[in-house]
Amino acid sequence: MKSVQYLEMLKEKNRINDAELSRMLNISKAAISQYKSGVRVMDDETCLAIALQLNINPMEVIGAACIDRAEKSGQKSLWEVFMTRTANVKSAGVSAALIFAVVGIFLTPTPANAAPVLKAENCSIYIM
Repeated sequence: MKSVQYLEMLKEKNRINDAELSRMLNISKAAISQYKSGVRVMDDETCLAIALQLNINPMEVIGAACIDRAEKSGQKSLWEVFMTRTANVKSAGVSAALIFAVVGIFLTPTPANAAPVLKAENCSIYIM
């Protein structure tokens, strides 16, 4: 359970207990317990929230959760190789590109959530 280490890091950094951690991440105390016991693996949104709180590359936490989530040994090996290669990349441009790609996935509104563009009468300003 590689992803659980990030929960522990966040607890230590903020000197908080599981109840306070669950409030910080906006998840239930039961979810924290299930992550720690291995019953559940963190979803990508929780991984992203943890990474933002720790000020680390989100792919580090997401990759750890993917390793935990992988059931087939072939998939697990693939994620372990990916994470090793990602950790070895020292280029800030590549790291920034990964972060923006991951954040873009979560923050891009779906067409149903995007606000319509309206044009006011006799005005050249568009209201969004």
